[in-house]
Amino acid sequence: MAKGLASVVAGSSVLFFASALPHPTPIGTAKALPVYHPAEYLAEVKVGGHKYALMIDTGSSDTWFVKDGFQCLLYPHCNLGPVFRGDFPGGLIEVEHLNISYGGDIGAFLNGQMGYSDLTVAGVTIPKQQIALATIGSYTGDGISSGILGLGLPALTGSFRGQIPTEDGLQNLAPYSPLITTLTNQIGKHTFSLGLSRNESESFLAFGGVPQHVKVGNYTRVPIEKMAKPFGGEDYFYYALTPDAMVWGNSSGGGVNRRAGLPQVIVDSGTTLNVFPHDIARSINGHYAPPAVYSKSLNGWFVACNAVPPSLGVQIGGQMFWTDPLSMVLPQVTDPETGYCATGIGATDGSVFILGDVFMQGLVAVFDVGQRMEMRFAKRLG
Repeated sequence: MAKGLASVVAGSSVLFFASALPHPTPIGTAKALPVYHPAEYLAEVKVGGHKYALMIDTGSSDTWFVKDGFQCLLYPHCNLGPVFRGDFPGGLIEVEHLNISYGGDIGAFLNGQMGYSDLTVAGVTIPKQQIALATIGSYTGDGISSGILGLGLPALTGSFRGQIPTEDGLQNLAPYSPLITTLTNQIGKHTFSLGLSRNESESFLAFGGVPQHVKVGNYTRVPIEKMAKPFGGEDYFYYALTPDAMVWGNSSGGGVNRRAGLPQVIVDSGTTLNVFPHDIARSINGHYAPPAVYSKSLNGWFVACNAVPPSLGVQIGGQMFWTDPLSMVLPQVTDPETGYCATGIGATDGSVFILGDVFMQGLVAVFDVGQRMEMRFAKRLG
């Protein structure tokens, strides 16, 4: 959901896997290539006879490309990658337009055109998938990716009827079948898996199962939780869950904190940081040695780049997942005034808290969007 590093419910019953159950062989698998030294992950996507790198994002549902002639607002340059030239190979949807914003990247929004194209990712071709071409907006890119590969659910799509974005609302929202829904219906296997790693050769995105060579420990499984709709009722918007508990403390084992009764979080590969409530984020950042320092201007915590990070565990479905200490300090993002490195923990006052790449690195996450509507997690071995 929140893009890059510029920014950063009710409980439910839980089932637990007692053993490492095998998953089906995937229909297609692709490398998830890290850029910015695993701050985000990209996949190669082919459309209109050309190949583009798109950010893999489980926290949004629209797949979009930056269009030739894109108008960047608020910034001198939005720093997006190679542009999409020409029109939609499968035709323009004249009566709809794209209107999306990203919560973590302050002020980030995009408007553009909606249309159709055959699209190939991980060796699987999806015919006449609805996609978007961004024509105007404010966005902080990485200079490599040309847009976003949205792997989220239908309720989160950002297509609207008409051509006036300033008048958009629920009354003209035009939901459609996003890529993951179209693709899983096509292959008849309603799962995809994501394995993010600090090692480029080990990261993957797979549709229909988990690559057989990937070795993991025990899987835990939890339902994807619904979230409140703006005017009553609930729906599946994000890959949301409620952790059992979190544990953090000094790496030496001192000052251990345990927090239960946690709020709902979303699993979002499009956000680098773990984004928690302020009190939890302050406490975790205070357990670095030396402690992290909050930067008001950069809206985040920074720490000496050789600092010792705290231990951090997130308990899901009865199983504790410990974060790799190397993921807790981000040397690729520094405070220009102090030279300090960003920590892997951010905070928000909003209602959406995030388990981002910092959490996902070293795990295999399986998203089942069929009848089960559940997520499965296991620690990567070897």
